[in-house]
Amino acid sequence: MTKPEFTNGSVNQPLVACLLAVTLSVMGTTGSRYAIAQAGVRSGADVVLNNGIPREVREVTIEQKLGGLIQLNLPMRDSRGERVESGYFIDGNKPTIITLNYSDCPMLCSVQLDQLTKSLAKLDLRIGEDFQILTVSIDPKEKPATAAKTKAKYIDMLRKTQPSADEGWAFCTADQSIITRLADNLGFRYTYDSKSGEYYHPAMLAFVSPTGVITRYSLTVDFPPDDMKKALVEAGDGSVGTPVDQVLLWCFSYDPDSNSYVPQAWRIMRLAGAGTVGLMIACLAPYWIGRKALPKRKDAAEDPERTNQGFGTD
Repeated sequence: MTKPEFTNGSVNQPLVACLLAVTLSVMGTTGSRYAIAQAGVRSGADVVLNNGIPREVREVTIEQKLGGLIQLNLPMRDSRGERVESGYFIDGNKPTIITLNYSDCPMLCSVQLDQLTKSLAKLDLRIGEDFQILTVSIDPKEKPATAAKTKAKYIDMLRKTQPSADEGWAFCTADQSIITRLADNLGFRYTYDSKSGEYYHPAMLAFVSPTGVITRYSLTVDFPPDDMKKALVEAGDGSVGTPVDQVLLWCFSYDPDSNSYVPQAWRIMRLAGAGTVGLMIACLAPYWIGRKALPKRKDAAEDPERTNQGFGTD
Protein backbone atom coordinates (compact mmCIF):
# COMPACT_ATOMS: atom_id res chain seq x y z
CA MET A 1 0.00 0.00 0.00
CA THR A 2 1.32 3.41 -0.88
CA LYS A 3 1.76 5.67 2.12
CA PRO A 4 1.23 9.43 2.05
CA GLU A 5 4.40 11.32 1.12
CA PHE A 6 5.67 13.72 3.74
CA THR A 7 7.61 16.89 2.93
CA ASN A 8 9.14 18.90 5.76
CA GLY A 9 6.68 17.41 8.22
CA SER A 10 3.56 18.02 6.12
CA VAL A 11 1.55 15.67 3.94
CA ASN A 12 2.07 15.97 0.16
CA GLN A 13 -0.42 18.60 -1.03
CA PRO A 14 -1.60 16.74 -4.15
CA LEU A 15 -2.38 13.67 -2.07
CA VAL A 16 -4.24 15.80 0.48
CA ALA A 17 -6.29 17.29 -2.34
CA CYS A 18 -7.16 13.84 -3.66
CA LEU A 19 -8.03 12.60 -0.16
CA LEU A 20 -10.23 15.66 0.35
CA ALA A 21 -12.00 15.02 -2.94
CA VAL A 22 -12.70 11.43 -1.97
CA THR A 23 -13.86 12.47 1.51
CA LEU A 24 -16.27 15.07 0.16
CA SER A 25 -17.67 12.60 -2.35
CA VAL A 26 -18.64 10.11 0.35
CA MET A 27 -19.78 12.47 3.10
CA GLY A 28 -23.34 12.53 1.83
CA THR A 29 -23.71 8.75 2.27
CA THR A 30 -22.10 8.38 5.69
CA GLY A 31 -24.35 10.51 7.90
CA SER A 32 -26.43 7.64 9.28
CA ARG A 33 -23.39 5.44 9.82
CA TYR A 34 -21.74 8.29 11.74
CA ALA A 35 -24.75 8.57 14.03
CA ILE A 36 -24.67 4.81 14.73
CA ALA A 37 -20.95 4.99 15.44
CA GLN A 38 -21.47 7.85 17.88
CA ALA A 39 -24.08 5.82 19.74
CA GLY A 40 -21.66 2.89 19.97
CA VAL A 41 -18.94 5.09 21.44
CA ARG A 42 -21.31 6.47 24.05
CA SER A 43 -22.23 2.92 25.08
CA GLY A 44 -18.58 2.01 25.65
CA ALA A 45 -17.86 0.09 22.42
CA ASP A 46 -14.27 -0.24 21.22
CA VAL A 47 -13.13 2.38 18.73
CA VAL A 48 -11.09 1.32 15.69
CA LEU A 49 -9.45 4.12 13.71
CA ASN A 50 -9.41 3.78 9.93
CA ASN A 51 -5.86 4.69 8.94
CA GLY A 52 -6.09 3.22 5.45
CA ILE A 53 -5.81 5.21 2.24
CA PRO A 54 -8.97 5.23 0.10
CA ARG A 55 -8.76 2.77 -2.76
CA GLU A 56 -9.14 5.57 -5.34
CA VAL A 57 -5.83 7.20 -4.40
CA ARG A 58 -3.62 4.25 -3.48
CA GLU A 59 -1.77 4.40 -6.81
CA VAL A 60 -1.75 8.20 -7.16
CA THR A 61 1.90 9.19 -7.07
CA ILE A 62 4.89 10.41 -9.07
CA GLU A 63 7.79 8.11 -9.82
CA GLN A 64 10.52 10.64 -10.55
CA LYS A 65 12.37 9.53 -13.67
CA LEU A 66 15.16 12.09 -13.67
CA GLY A 67 17.39 11.57 -16.68
CA GLY A 68 14.65 9.71 -18.52
CA LEU A 69 13.56 10.61 -22.04
CA ILE A 70 10.25 11.85 -23.39
CA GLN A 71 9.28 10.13 -26.61
CA LEU A 72 9.24 12.68 -29.41
CA ASN A 73 6.88 10.84 -31.77
CA LEU A 74 3.73 10.77 -29.63
CA PRO A 75 0.78 11.94 -31.80
CA MET A 76 -1.82 14.29 -30.34
CA ARG A 77 -4.08 17.17 -31.34
CA ASP A 78 -3.61 20.78 -30.30
CA SER A 79 -6.40 23.12 -29.24
CA ARG A 80 -7.06 23.99 -32.91
CA GLY A 81 -7.62 20.34 -33.74
CA GLU A 82 -4.42 20.04 -35.76
CA ARG A 83 -2.28 16.91 -35.60
CA VAL A 84 1.05 17.43 -33.82
CA GLU A 85 3.68 15.27 -32.18
CA SER A 86 5.35 15.67 -28.81
CA GLY A 87 8.61 16.47 -30.59
CA TYR A 88 7.03 19.64 -31.94
CA PHE A 89 7.16 21.07 -28.40
CA ILE A 90 10.61 19.63 -27.58
CA ASP A 91 12.40 21.23 -30.48
CA GLY A 92 16.07 21.09 -29.49
CA ASN A 93 16.28 24.85 -28.89
CA LYS A 94 14.65 25.57 -25.54
CA PRO A 95 13.37 23.71 -22.46
CA THR A 96 9.77 22.63 -22.00
CA ILE A 97 7.49 22.38 -18.98
CA ILE A 98 5.05 19.46 -19.22
CA THR A 99 1.85 19.17 -17.16
CA LEU A 100 -0.88 16.52 -17.21
CA ASN A 101 -4.36 17.79 -16.38
CA TYR A 102 -7.90 17.70 -17.77
CA SER A 103 -10.49 20.41 -18.32
CA ASP A 104 -13.37 18.83 -16.35
CA CYS A 105 -11.29 18.30 -13.23
CA PRO A 106 -13.47 19.55 -10.34
CA MET A 107 -10.69 20.82 -8.09
CA LEU A 108 -6.96 20.04 -8.29
CA CYS A 109 -6.30 20.98 -11.93
CA SER A 110 -7.85 24.42 -11.50
CA VAL A 111 -5.84 25.05 -8.33
CA GLN A 112 -2.62 23.89 -9.98
CA LEU A 113 -3.05 25.81 -13.25
CA ASP A 114 -4.25 28.96 -11.47
CA GLN A 115 -1.15 28.99 -9.29
CA LEU A 116 1.10 28.13 -12.21
CA THR A 117 -0.32 31.06 -14.17
CA LYS A 118 0.28 33.44 -11.26
CA SER A 119 3.90 32.33 -11.01
CA LEU A 120 4.41 32.60 -14.78
CA ALA A 121 3.14 36.18 -14.61
CA LYS A 122 5.97 37.02 -12.19
CA LEU A 123 8.66 35.18 -14.14
CA ASP A 124 11.18 37.27 -16.08
CA LEU A 125 11.73 34.46 -18.59
CA ARG A 126 9.37 34.54 -21.57
CA ILE A 127 7.00 31.76 -22.63
CA GLY A 128 7.55 30.99 -26.29
CA GLU A 129 10.90 32.76 -26.37
CA ASP A 130 12.91 31.21 -23.51
CA PHE A 131 10.82 28.08 -22.91
CA GLN A 132 7.61 26.30 -23.88
CA ILE A 133 4.76 24.66 -21.94
CA LEU A 134 2.86 21.54 -22.99
CA THR A 135 -0.34 20.63 -21.13
CA VAL A 136 -1.85 17.30 -22.16
CA SER A 137 -5.31 16.15 -21.04
CA ILE A 138 -5.43 12.79 -19.27
CA ASP A 139 -9.08 12.44 -20.35
CA PRO A 140 -9.17 10.68 -23.76
CA LYS A 141 -12.75 11.90 -24.25
CA GLU A 142 -11.73 15.57 -24.09
CA LYS A 143 -12.13 17.38 -27.41
CA PRO A 144 -9.82 20.07 -28.84
CA ALA A 145 -12.65 22.60 -28.52
CA THR A 146 -12.76 22.01 -24.75
CA ALA A 147 -8.99 22.28 -24.52
CA ALA A 148 -9.20 25.56 -26.46
CA LYS A 149 -11.59 27.04 -23.88
CA THR A 150 -9.29 25.99 -21.04
CA LYS A 151 -6.30 27.47 -22.83
CA ALA A 152 -8.09 30.77 -23.47
CA LYS A 153 -8.85 31.11 -19.75
CA TYR A 154 -5.19 30.98 -18.74
CA ILE A 155 -3.76 32.84 -21.72
CA ASP A 156 -6.08 35.76 -20.95
CA MET A 157 -4.53 35.93 -17.48
CA LEU A 158 -1.05 36.25 -19.02
CA ARG A 159 -1.57 38.69 -21.89
CA LYS A 160 0.00 41.66 -20.10
CA THR A 161 3.03 39.95 -18.62
CA GLN A 162 3.61 37.09 -21.11
CA PRO A 163 2.64 38.41 -24.55
CA SER A 164 3.93 35.27 -26.35
CA ALA A 165 2.04 32.81 -24.15
CA ASP A 166 -0.51 32.00 -26.85
CA GLU A 167 2.21 30.62 -29.11
CA GLY A 168 4.33 29.11 -26.34
CA TRP A 169 1.73 27.27 -24.22
CA ALA A 170 -0.05 24.37 -25.94
CA PHE A 171 -3.09 22.49 -24.63
CA CYS A 172 -3.39 19.10 -26.34
CA THR A 173 -5.62 16.03 -26.34
CA ALA A 174 -4.70 12.44 -27.23
CA ASP A 175 -5.94 8.88 -27.37
CA GLN A 176 -5.70 6.75 -24.24
CA SER A 177 -2.75 4.73 -25.54
CA ILE A 178 -0.74 7.92 -26.12
CA ILE A 179 -1.71 9.37 -22.73
CA THR A 180 -0.58 6.13 -21.10
CA ARG A 181 2.79 6.24 -22.87
CA LEU A 182 3.41 9.88 -21.97
CA ALA A 183 2.36 9.32 -18.35
CA ASP A 184 4.72 6.34 -18.19
CA ASN A 185 7.57 8.45 -19.61
CA LEU A 186 6.95 10.94 -16.79
CA GLY A 187 6.26 8.43 -13.99
CA PHE A 188 2.81 10.00 -13.59
CA ARG A 189 0.47 7.54 -11.81
CA TYR A 190 -3.24 8.30 -11.73
CA THR A 191 -6.53 6.38 -11.47
CA TYR A 192 -10.01 6.72 -12.94
CA ASP A 193 -13.20 6.44 -10.91
CA SER A 194 -15.85 5.03 -13.23
CA LYS A 195 -18.67 5.90 -10.80
CA SER A 196 -17.90 9.61 -10.59
CA GLY A 197 -16.22 9.90 -13.99
CA GLU A 198 -13.31 11.70 -12.33
CA TYR A 199 -9.55 11.15 -12.35
CA TYR A 200 -7.49 11.07 -9.17
CA HIS A 201 -4.04 12.40 -9.95
CA PRO A 202 -1.12 14.32 -8.41
CA ALA A 203 -0.01 17.85 -9.25
CA MET A 204 3.16 17.84 -11.31
CA LEU A 205 5.43 20.02 -13.39
CA ALA A 206 8.14 18.20 -15.33
CA PHE A 207 11.06 20.26 -16.65
CA VAL A 208 12.44 18.80 -19.87
CA SER A 209 15.64 19.72 -21.69
CA PRO A 210 15.65 20.80 -25.35
CA THR A 211 16.50 17.21 -26.29
CA GLY A 212 13.74 15.62 -24.20
CA VAL A 213 15.61 14.68 -21.01
CA ILE A 214 13.65 15.04 -17.75
CA THR A 215 15.82 17.24 -15.53
CA ARG A 216 13.54 18.29 -12.68
CA TYR A 217 10.07 17.87 -11.12
CA SER A 218 7.89 20.19 -9.09
CA LEU A 219 5.32 18.26 -7.07
CA THR A 220 3.39 20.91 -5.18
CA VAL A 221 0.51 23.16 -6.17
CA ASP A 222 2.57 26.29 -5.58
CA PHE A 223 5.43 27.10 -7.92
CA PRO A 224 7.74 29.85 -6.55
CA PRO A 225 8.99 31.90 -9.53
CA ASP A 226 12.59 31.79 -8.27
CA ASP A 227 12.60 27.98 -8.13
CA MET A 228 10.85 27.78 -11.49
CA LYS A 229 13.53 29.97 -13.04
CA LYS A 230 16.32 27.84 -11.57
CA ALA A 231 14.67 24.70 -12.93
CA LEU A 232 14.33 26.24 -16.40
CA VAL A 233 17.93 27.47 -16.40
CA GLU A 234 19.04 23.99 -15.39
CA ALA A 235 16.87 22.32 -18.03
CA GLY A 236 18.03 24.80 -20.66
CA ASP A 237 21.66 23.73 -20.19
CA GLY A 238 23.02 27.13 -21.17
CA SER A 239 20.25 28.12 -23.58
CA VAL A 240 18.22 30.00 -20.95
CA GLY A 241 19.19 32.78 -18.57
CA THR A 242 22.18 35.06 -18.19
CA PRO A 243 25.72 34.16 -17.04
CA VAL A 244 24.70 35.44 -13.61
CA ASP A 245 21.80 32.96 -13.57
CA GLN A 246 24.23 30.16 -14.40
CA VAL A 247 26.52 31.17 -11.50
CA LEU A 248 23.58 31.39 -9.10
CA LEU A 249 22.36 27.96 -10.18
CA TRP A 250 25.84 26.56 -9.50
CA CYS A 251 25.46 27.71 -5.87
CA PHE A 252 22.17 25.82 -5.43
CA SER A 253 21.11 22.21 -5.80
CA TYR A 254 17.70 20.59 -5.96
CA ASP A 255 16.55 18.89 -2.76
CA PRO A 256 13.84 16.30 -3.50
CA ASP A 257 12.86 16.11 0.19
CA SER A 258 11.90 19.79 0.35
CA ASN A 259 11.03 19.92 -3.38
CA SER A 260 13.01 23.13 -3.77
CA TYR A 261 16.47 24.49 -4.50
CA VAL A 262 18.69 24.89 -1.47
CA PRO A 263 22.03 26.72 -1.19
CA GLN A 264 25.21 24.64 -1.24
CA ALA A 265 27.49 26.05 1.47
CA TRP A 266 30.72 24.58 0.08
CA ARG A 267 30.03 25.95 -3.39
CA ILE A 268 29.19 29.40 -2.03
CA MET A 269 32.40 29.36 0.07
CA ARG A 270 34.47 28.39 -2.98
CA LEU A 271 32.87 31.13 -5.04
CA ALA A 272 33.40 33.68 -2.26
CA GLY A 273 37.02 32.56 -1.88
CA ALA A 274 37.65 32.88 -5.62
CA GLY A 275 36.04 36.32 -5.58
CA THR A 276 38.20 37.42 -2.63
CA VAL A 277 41.39 36.25 -4.36
CA GLY A 278 40.37 38.03 -7.56
CA LEU A 279 39.66 41.25 -5.66
CA MET A 280 43.02 41.09 -3.87
CA ILE A 281 44.86 40.58 -7.17
CA ALA A 282 43.03 43.52 -8.70
CA CYS A 283 43.90 45.76 -5.75
CA LEU A 284 47.56 44.68 -5.48
CA ALA A 285 48.37 44.64 -9.20
CA PRO A 286 49.13 48.43 -9.37
CA TYR A 287 51.42 48.09 -6.33
CA TRP A 288 53.34 45.16 -7.89
CA ILE A 289 53.68 46.96 -11.21
CA GLY A 290 54.97 50.09 -9.40
CA ARG A 291 57.52 48.07 -7.41
CA LYS A 292 58.79 46.45 -10.58
CA ALA A 293 59.28 49.80 -12.32
CA LEU A 294 60.95 51.44 -9.27
CA PRO A 295 64.48 49.90 -9.71
CA LYS A 296 64.68 51.15 -13.31
CA ARG A 297 63.88 54.69 -12.23
CA LYS A 298 66.39 54.42 -9.37
CA ASP A 299 69.19 53.20 -11.66
CA ALA A 300 68.53 56.03 -14.08
CA ALA A 301 68.76 58.59 -11.30
CA GLU A 302 72.10 57.20 -9.98
CA ASP A 303 73.81 56.98 -13.43
CA PRO A 304 73.18 60.26 -15.32
CA GLU A 305 75.83 59.32 -17.93
CA ARG A 306 73.72 56.29 -18.91
CA THR A 307 70.74 58.55 -19.13
CA ASN A 308 72.59 60.94 -21.50
CA GLN A 309 74.28 58.18 -23.47
CA GLY A 310 73.94 58.78 -27.17
CA PHE A 311 73.80 62.57 -26.84
CA GLY A 312 77.12 64.39 -27.68
CA THR A 313 78.24 68.01 -27.22
CA ASP A 314 79.86 70.31 -29.76
